[in-house]
Amino acid sequence: MFTIRRRRDFLAARSGERVGTTGFLLLKSAGSAGPDHIRAGFTVTRKLGGAVLRNRIRRRLKEAARAVLPTAGEAGFDYVFIARPAALNRKFDDLLDDVKRALLRLSSHPK
Repeated sequence: MFTIRRRRDFLAARSGERVGTTGFLLLKSAGSAGPDHIRAGFTVTRKLGGAVLRNRIRRRLKEAARAVLPTAGEAGFDYVFIARPAALNRKFDDLLDDVKRALLRLSSHPK
């Protein structure tokens, strides 16, 4: 899994599909890194708290994405996670389930 770092890639994801969960909003768009790669980006705004809380939320979302995206994500797409306040206190197992459900809803090949 690769990380999205450029602003233009985050902006491109805004025009793609989206699905909301309790802990985050997930955006999906066609990737520019190639057909074999899955990229993920993470956005945590200042509205959610100070730097320590934002970094904790980002770490939780990154770990959830790292665990689920390789198996449930589609190659050739970019995924952007936009954090919500519940991402901080939500049980990690529930956060993993949210990621799985969101990816299923965004899947172009439902199973």
